[in-house]
Amino acid sequence: MKIAIVGFPGCGKSTCFKAITGKTKDESEKLDPTKPHLGVVKIPDPRLEKLKTIFNPKKLTAAEIVFEDMPGFNASHVKDVEALMEVLGVFSGRDPAKDLDSMDLEFMLADLEIINKRLPGLEKELKDSKPPRGKLLERDTLIKCKEALEKNTSLRNLEFTTDEEKEIRGFTFLSKKPVFVLGNIAENQKSSEVVKKIGITCQEKGFKCIEFSAKLEAEIVDLDESEREGFLKELGIGKSARQAVIELAYNALGYITFFTVKGAETKAWPVKNGTNAIEAAGKIHSDIQKGFIKAEVINFNDLVSSGGVQEAKKKALLRLESKEYKIKDGDIVDFRFSR
Repeated sequence: MKIAIVGFPGCGKSTCFKAITGKTKDESEKLDPTKPHLGVVKIPDPRLEKLKTIFNPKKLTAAEIVFEDMPGFNASHVKDVEALMEVLGVFSGRDPAKDLDSMDLEFMLADLEIINKRLPGLEKELKDSKPPRGKLLERDTLIKCKEALEKNTSLRNLEFTTDEEKEIRGFTFLSKKPVFVLGNIAENQKSSEVVKKIGITCQEKGFKCIEFSAKLEAEIVDLDESEREGFLKELGIGKSARQAVIELAYNALGYITFFTVKGAETKAWPVKNGTNAIEAAGKIHSDIQKGFIKAEVINFNDLVSSGGVQEAKKKALLRLESKEYKIKDGDIVDFRFSR
């Protein structure tokens, strides 16, 4: 899962990046502010530790979120990400509603530019006496998108058929990507009218949002790990920025976690809720997806309540599923495939 951190200059994007990814002050100072930066956040999951006691693997691998900090704000620079985390510089006195609208507009204009470049060439291809059906559908879907964008409607607010989705998937339109919002506040703004306005605006747009002081959270990162929890409690902060963003990302993007236990490694994998078994297999390796036969599945809760794999088998809780099976949160899956 890869998420781009976006926002207008001065919103505190890089400070948020530091707070979320755990970059220390020394590490942050070495980063070139003119280039994008990647930070990997491992998702804590107590179920992994429990699986360790059951399967005794040599290696535990947590699921990960990759955050990309983009310099400045240029919609055309945002590529190859699953979602956008929009940072609002509330501490600076900016109007959050206006900033959200402006970012939406920038993403819509970037999408419209892509469509306007593609359509003329597509029309030429369709002059053939027998144009491929896919090209006709691509044109019609792009026109549908163009008409919506020209009315200031983000593509995430449109409904697409499965075939339409396939035709436009390669364009990676920005206004179609899921969005969640981070209000970067000053330490004394938690009950301010501005913060309330963010919540109302996000609710109107259908965005999930949280607020925290990135400056304060980044300072906490520089503390010794043994001091962080006590400092958070002293300030009345229930959870760290990292934990809050991870939970928000999972919730806003509709992600769940499944596990694999193979050889010496037990690993957690994040996937969209509704992902079927063959799609989940492809997350691990394309060869497993191509040669998919069956998925042997047991849910974490069933495994633990049974007391182990053998006991779960006796209760018929370990089962074989087809490629259409919808993966559930906590499923432990062993993919059977032909090589």
